[in-house]
Amino acid sequence: MKNRFAKKSLKVATLVMAGALTASFMLTPITASAGPAYDSDFTTTYVFETLIKPALTNPYTDDNGIYEQLELCFRYRVMTMGEVLDMYDHGYTVPVTVLERLYNAGWINSYVYHRAAGLAPTPEDMSDVFDYVYYYNANPDLQAVFGLNEDALFQHFLVCGMAEGRRASENFDPVYFKNRYPDIAAELGDDMAEYYIHYIIHAVEQGRVGSAEDQAEKIDHLNDYDNDNDPRYN
Repeated sequence: MKNRFAKKSLKVATLVMAGALTASFMLTPITASAGPAYDSDFTTTYVFETLIKPALTNPYTDDNGIYEQLELCFRYRVMTMGEVLDMYDHGYTVPVTVLERLYNAGWINSYVYHRAAGLAPTPEDMSDVFDYVYYYNANPDLQAVFGLNEDALFQHFLVCGMAEGRRASENFDPVYFKNRYPDIAAELGDDMAEYYIHYIIHAVEQGRVGSAEDQAEKIDHLNDYDNDNDPRYN
């Protein structure tokens, strides 16, 4: 998948059968800037190397120092989840203990945590795009082969289903997502597996919807919120 600094392809190991799930990222410099009315150092745009590299490469910086630096970047919105993975494109490794703390604090999701830590994906990691009951019901050809076996269906999804663009969740339809967002389609082309990963990492921060049902649910939620806050409905 393309992200903001560079493009890469990564093989994801599966638990039961051999297969590959590739993802590529285009990296963009992490920026932090302000614009006071007078000349100041705070008008400078700082790239990734300035903000993060010292913490990751200084042998005297412990895991707590690295965590605090990354946590500040997330807190002040100069870093996104995808950029945690992007750092690996530059040869920088985040300690697993730091990744775990970022995950527990809610700054990264389980997919980013496990992938950056070099761990195999889990159903929880893919829960935004995969529900094994939905996958079973939506794909009759798999029912006789795997039955309602969550592990077997999940492995098929990783190895074959994503590449084939099979829908596996009410929240996410890769064909709908591709057609709705031509800017993403221009980047990812026909590599269907990449659309699932893009949605998992970027959908929330970019405000993207994954399916017609997902859009309808968000509209209903907004309507309910408006009604709850409208005195005519109280």
